[in-house]
Amino acid sequence: MQTNHLSEKEIEDLKSNFKKLMDMPASQADVFLKGLRIRCFEKGELILEAGKTERYLSVVLEGLTRHYLIRNGEDKSFDFSFKNEFNSSYASFVQQQPSQFYIEAIEPTLLASFSYEFLNTLYEKYPASNRFGRIAIEDYFVLREKRELSLLTENATERYKKLLEEQPNYVQQIPLKYLASYLNIKPESLSRIRKQITF
Repeated sequence: MQTNHLSEKEIEDLKSNFKKLMDMPASQADVFLKGLRIRCFEKGELILEAGKTERYLSVVLEGLTRHYLIRNGEDKSFDFSFKNEFNSSYASFVQQQPSQFYIEAIEPTLLASFSYEFLNTLYEKYPASNRFGRIAIEDYFVLREKRELSLLTENATERYKKLLEEQPNYVQQIPLKYLASYLNIKPESLSRIRKQITF
């Protein structure tokens, strides 16, 4: 992880963009930004290891991350965090217990991160700031419910088309094996689906 290759102007621009993303009064956003840490990760770098406790609640400013488990020696991708989405092992963060999965940067990635300690101090001092945590919880459970329903009600082609519509730029950059694992199909099946859609 690197934090020192960005210029002060680049960091300020990122903070300004994040302030817009949070959609809250300027005075409240300024308080949040005092605890904001910009974290930079190279392609393939681990953001969080399974067994380690999540210390940050983050939003993806640039790039793309993959959430995955290793079961019986097999790599299982189950989620991605795209630009402007929350990125965290949320249960680990809230409970301050070891994470059960890994988070990896698939592309060079910038995260706007808040530490567990900072957010809890902020929530106590400014009760209204709890809105930020509530948004994170809502996003987490809404996305989780959508994925579970998608796996139950849609076939692999439908799931792939939907992901392609929602994140067309990033889907092309996700390695085939990771995307196939996420869609719960074999890589060769995804290759056939891609050919069918292309033609």
